Amino acid sequence: MRIKFFSALAVILCVNIYLVNAQDKDIPPSTTLVYPDADGKLVYVADSLGNRIPDFSHAGYKGGGVNIPYVPNKVTVWPVPGDNTDNIQAAIDKVSAMPLNASGFRGAVLLKMGTYPLDKPISIKASGVILRGEGMSDIGTILIGKNGTQRTPLINIAGPKAIEVQETTKQTITDKYVPVGATTFNVASAKGFKVGDLVLVRRNGNQDWIKELGVDSASVGRNRWRPFVITYDRIITGIKGNTITVDAPIFTAIETRWGGGDLVKYTENRIEEVGVENLRGESDYNPNVRQKAYGNMDRGIVDKPQTQYEGEEYFSDEKHYYNFINFTNVKNGWVRNMTALHFASSVVQVNAGSKYITVQDCESREPVSIRMGARRFTFQMNGQFCLVQRCVSQKGRHSFVLQGSEASGNVYLDDTAINPYSSSEPHNHWGNGILYDNVKAPLTARFWKEITIGWGGANVVMWNCEGEFLIQNPPTAKNYSFGHIGIASMIFNTGYQDLSKPRGYIESLDKHVSPRSLYLTQLKERLGIDAVKNNLRGAASTADY
Repeated sequence: MRIKFFSALAVILCVNIYLVNAQDKDIPPSTTLVYPDADGKLVYVADSLGNRIPDFSHAGYKGGGVNIPYVPNKVTVWPVPGDNTDNIQAAIDKVSAMPLNASGFRGAVLLKMGTYPLDKPISIKASGVILRGEGMSDIGTILIGKNGTQRTPLINIAGPKAIEVQETTKQTITDKYVPVGATTFNVASAKGFKVGDLVLVRRNGNQDWIKELGVDSASVGRNRWRPFVITYDRIITGIKGNTITVDAPIFTAIETRWGGGDLVKYTENRIEEVGVENLRGESDYNPNVRQKAYGNMDRGIVDKPQTQYEGEEYFSDEKHYYNFINFTNVKNGWVRNMTALHFASSVVQVNAGSKYITVQDCESREPVSIRMGARRFTFQMNGQFCLVQRCVSQKGRHSFVLQGSEASGNVYLDDTAINPYSSSEPHNHWGNGILYDNVKAPLTARFWKEITIGWGGANVVMWNCEGEFLIQNPPTAKNYSFGHIGIASMIFNTGYQDLSKPRGYIESLDKHVSPRSLYLTQLKERLGIDAVKNNLRGAASTADY
């Protein structure tokens, strides 16, 4: 009887252990550097200098978590035979002359379903103007750019001038070290500042820092950098004595020995509340201009292994529109529900100086260009706090890419690269504080040897991404991978890889971590669950955040 009892007990214990283990296998692990506490609130573990994984939740329209609004139509345009440029531009100009309402909008220009050949680019130069179509499919609203030239956008959204810096207000940051992720620091005197001031937090980099990075003038090859300043566009939210608190973190540590930093006010001059939505853009090109891929011929900066795409023929005309939509000197803008075909480089390019731009539910197909450097930078965010979510890039090179040190606080969320010819990455000159969140694409945050790119990115976080990746730590900064499914090596641009550089921080390789999205979880903690709902599409659930 006792034998039967203990046998039955053993079976029960084995079943329970199996069930517990099976359940554990279904629960993604937490990371050691950022994880939920008993109440579900994220805990951030800082290093000895105070650097931590930063808060990325300020990315996107209006600083994140805000629904993109529906703006009523004020002017309607129908397609006409031949060139439609003047009709569309006249409609945009008419709405641009209307008064702003209390919400900062003038109105939308509605382009009815049909095809609109354009012999010239069109532009939006005033706040509160939206360009809207009646669908992004091949039976929707289709803009066809003709007679384009290299580097020209088909739609240019641009303010007349950038912000105006008030240098007379400058105060030196007195802390010896302000860590990554910090929002508080001390200045020599806070008397000239008040809560609500628009400010630049400037992180200075001196020649000693350039030398520490290994890209000083004595470097071999073309990795030659000069001292530069990183600017963070912020709002003062608190003042106590000479201690200043700003609304969002810094993404590169400010350190006295590398040049220190300062705080300065600025005057806003950018246009706001502008967008493009619900249409398709096509760049007309010459189908008779073609090339064949010969080993590494079309790789430019070594985009593919030697044998991949050998002999493949592709369209390579470049005398057409490089970009579909450019943002310059813009704050609070968007592009949504948009398809683009045949552009040579960027479907959306946000230039340095712009802020709070959302690009969502957009798709790039069949770009036409030579497959080499400075082409096919599909979703290029060079401003601050830009959000690119649920976007698809087909046959891009650097599909989800950033360039320059002002590119900071930007987030790529739930994006996919299909048949990519190179890796997505911060591509040039210290793009910093970048989050790749649930992105399916080859990814890098690395050093490029023998060319001026040098250290492309610093304090980059990859979270629950999929695909091969290469992550390296630059001097004075770190790069991180959490929950990455894929091989920690890179087949692209191997000729410019320097694998002697230190490997970045990798945790939970080949198993996703919790929470599912770092950006959305940070957004929920800062603004609440409704902010998360505003970012989701359709019936998507908030249960994971």
